[in-house]
Amino acid sequence: MANEVLAEIDRQNIIFDVIDGIPLSGEVSDEIRSFHSKIESDSLMLEYSAEELGINNVSFEYLYQG
Repeated sequence: MANEVLAEIDRQNIIFDVIDGIPLSGEVSDEIRSFHSKIESDSLMLEYSAEELGINNVSFEYLYQG
């Protein structure tokens, strides 16, 4: 379920921001806001999106940080 609207690097940056707990700031596009919201609220979507980009074990880091 690749997101063809957002570039790969944008999706990677959003995934890392969500993992690091960085909220959206400033003016962002609706596409960025939507993708950020989806992966922030659904750990399976986060994991799936990360795996599409070659990032493994992202849910482990996201769920067990602290």
